[in-house]
Amino acid sequence: MLLVYLLNLLVLGTLVWRMWRQPWAQELRPYFVPALGLKLLLVVALTYLYYAGILRGDRHTYHLAGIKLWEYAQQEPLAYMRLLFFNSFENEALRNALPFTQYPDYSNSFYFIKVVSVLNLLTGGSYLLNNLYLTIYGFWGSAYLVAVLARLFPKYRAAGAVAFLFFPTVLYWSVGLMKDPVMYGSMCWLTGAAVSLAHGFRFRRWQLLLLPLQLYILLKIKMFYAALLLPLLLVYVLVQRLQVRFTSLQTLRAQVICYGAVVAGALVLTALVFREKLLVDYVPQFIYESYTGILPRAQHRPHVLLEGFEPSIKSLLLHYPEAALSAVYRPFLGESWDILFVLSSLENLLLLGLTLLALAAAFRKGAHLDITLLQVVLLVFVLVMAGVVGLATPNFGTLSRYRLVFLPFLVYLLLQNVYAQRLLYWLRLR
Repeated sequence: MLLVYLLNLLVLGTLVWRMWRQPWAQELRPYFVPALGLKLLLVVALTYLYYAGILRGDRHTYHLAGIKLWEYAQQEPLAYMRLLFFNSFENEALRNALPFTQYPDYSNSFYFIKVVSVLNLLTGGSYLLNNLYLTIYGFWGSAYLVAVLARLFPKYRAAGAVAFLFFPTVLYWSVGLMKDPVMYGSMCWLTGAAVSLAHGFRFRRWQLLLLPLQLYILLKIKMFYAALLLPLLLVYVLVQRLQVRFTSLQTLRAQVICYGAVVAGALVLTALVFREKLLVDYVPQFIYESYTGILPRAQHRPHVLLEGFEPSIKSLLLHYPEAALSAVYRPFLGESWDILFVLSSLENLLLLGLTLLALAAAFRKGAHLDITLLQVVLLVFVLVMAGVVGLATPNFGTLSRYRLVFLPFLVYLLLQNVYAQRLLYWLRLR
């Protein structure tokens, strides 16, 4: 086992070194080592808590199931390959021995278990090494996005680093043996790739080859998130490339109108193809079932209680403001004195402070708002995802994890105003 650890640590070290040597990583030199160091320390701490029996939950489920599949791969390699690629179970006993196998073709949890089993082939089933691989993958994607954003908006480089690498919720949920680091890494990498393609930044051949794989990973891990993010990014790339050719699209107003027209056209086409089922039936029902499924587990703790919530578009719209605000700013300090709730409340208090700071900067005398299309697109993504996550997730513990999809983008936007920039300078983060 010592040899397995040494070989894998050598591989991990090589991956980090190669990442450090990438041209885009030069944009992150002041933040690269501290951010990665914090994540690795957190991995060690979480691994200790896991083996101490303090932190189990989903991590334990994924780890044990990954071990079972790894052992199965050693016993029946051909049958394992069929299961890995085609979700073909050799027998019902195997299906019953593994979690999340009722609908294996659609279960992101079962897909993740297969990912863990592949990692086990490399790591010998080591919980720590698996954690390290997943954490470095998540770091790679987010660091790449921060670097791309820093190249596009150099004065907001510190804002990007704080939002995507150091913010507490982002830092905590982007490490460990969970689906979240995988989702976060692929989501950030794809966003960075879209921005690079939109603005004509150099995009290497190996990155083009990697693009389909990253799309596949995000779709398998979080299809619902991808269904919103990917079209937004695709239309953004289209509008940015068009504005290079057509001078009439040089202004923000023209770009927003063009963007809106393309999105509206896509929605009409989708409605025609799916005969309105996608919006009118499926989405409200999916969100409602998620909410009612989680609600019983949240009854004895502070939670998001949506009175009269129903599986309809009208109900979604009526409850959206409360759900979105709850997703961003709750739990409030004092709702619970459980240590995890207190820590979450303090972070939410910081978010509220940053929001007030941004509003004060926007409405100050002589304020000049230099807004770009990318900021508008990110804001739309944040507003929609905050509402969706808040509507679907009444449990604040689960909500803290799920808001990883939009929170770093929100923090990035909140740190771009003049007062926040002065604060970052005062903290010596710029």
